[in-house]
Amino acid sequence: MSEYRVIIIDPDPTTTKYLAFELKKAGLEVFSTNNAKEGLVLAYQQRPHVIIFEPIVTDISAKVFLSKIKKDRRTSRSRVIAFSSLTSPQEIQAAINLPFYHYMAKEGASVPTLIEKINEAAESSRSSAERQSFKQKTGELVAEQEEIVESAGSGKLIVFLSAKGGVGTSSICANLAQMFNPVDEIRVVVMDLVLPIGSIASIVGYDGPLNIIEAAAMPSATGSLESLEEKLPKPEAWNFQLLAGSPSPEEANKLDISKIPVLINNLRKIFDYVFVDLGKSLSRISLPIITSASQIVMLLGLDQPTVTQTKSVWDYLKSQGVAEKNFYFLINRAVGLEGLTKSEVDEQLGIRIPLALPHMGRDFSLANNLNLPVSVKFPQDAVTFSLVQAAGEIKEKID
Repeated sequence: MSEYRVIIIDPDPTTTKYLAFELKKAGLEVFSTNNAKEGLVLAYQQRPHVIIFEPIVTDISAKVFLSKIKKDRRTSRSRVIAFSSLTSPQEIQAAINLPFYHYMAKEGASVPTLIEKINEAAESSRSSAERQSFKQKTGELVAEQEEIVESAGSGKLIVFLSAKGGVGTSSICANLAQMFNPVDEIRVVVMDLVLPIGSIASIVGYDGPLNIIEAAAMPSATGSLESLEEKLPKPEAWNFQLLAGSPSPEEANKLDISKIPVLINNLRKIFDYVFVDLGKSLSRISLPIITSASQIVMLLGLDQPTVTQTKSVWDYLKSQGVAEKNFYFLINRAVGLEGLTKSEVDEQLGIRIPLALPHMGRDFSLANNLNLPVSVKFPQDAVTFSLVQAAGEIKEKID
């Protein structure tokens, strides 16, 4: 039986059937129905970790449904994710304002992201008794990962994370890693741990065979470290070596996650700085990596949903023992100048964010499409100077 129980509530039978198939394939225990009233009954019976709710259902309003779920002791810990086909801006905003754990629009490539959010939400919904039971059943996998990561080499671990997609986490990770090694005096590696499909290889123009799936399968003995360093490519125009991410969801299923801490340990023995791009992944796989990082670079935009979710992730990580000094918040105006001001974001998060990158419009995408660092394509752009500043501040904090 799967670790997590999920209920799908969607009035479209085709969508319900498709989602159920994909979620079961991802290892989740799935129940489904086409109306909210039946969904409530099902939730009371099954006590799911996560409920996928389509806000267009008409038999019970989303607001009433959420209230009933929250007030009943059988479902009070369940997380409800809106998976929405709403198109009206007013209706979308109204749904975002409701206390969903997360709001997602239905798009062609949204299912992998939905699965990530389900795992994240399910993990946060479990009681302490469930967590302890799961640890015992899995041989204390989390504790083992923490122990391995904490016993790593001397290289500094820098993790890139965001609470919501679309803020350019991978692009910023690659470009800041580029800034750390301007004259080849230090050794830097970038590890793409965004699942199920990595994104940094396409940014830097790498299409070779070595990726995290293959590297995790390599022997972990000390004698193999030199071989690993030799095999990792150094993309042209970029001042770092790369461990590319999974090339496809199908390949991602082959990843032996128990080897990830070992792999990071080995990279820290070889390199001075190990950059790990986690994207918006927050799970029992990524948490030990995050908590052992020398610095956590948290990317966010200026839209309200991203700021709200960033605050939730930050509060959660602090509750897990991550010190505030280990965070470096960075605003990337990836989608334009609209949204909150920096001072408003500072106030909501209760901190002073050190830097907000200027908006580059299409120029950032152009540099990515040409597989070039921003500093190479646009050396005199304000973003380049801001990235140099950010890299210097991060480096100063951890050295």
